[in-house]
Amino acid sequence: MTANEKRLLLALAWMCEQYIGSGEQTALDHECMGAGEDAVELLVEYGLVSPSGRGGTWTDTGRALLAEG
Repeated sequence: MTANEKRLLLALAWMCEQYIGSGEQTALDHECMGAGEDAVELLVEYGLVSPSGRGGTWTDTGRALLAEG
């Protein structure tokens, strides 16, 4: 992952945690909102989230990225 990718993913991860997250850095629920679905899908592609139901759960890598920000 490039420095720019990391910067963008960190911003996306925190936006997801703030707007569709549980507040405990565990689960995301996009509530079938298109933008949320796309965001979760991208985070899954980078290994930051494991897909489940209407969203996903943060992986160890995802929680580590959030801890950096």
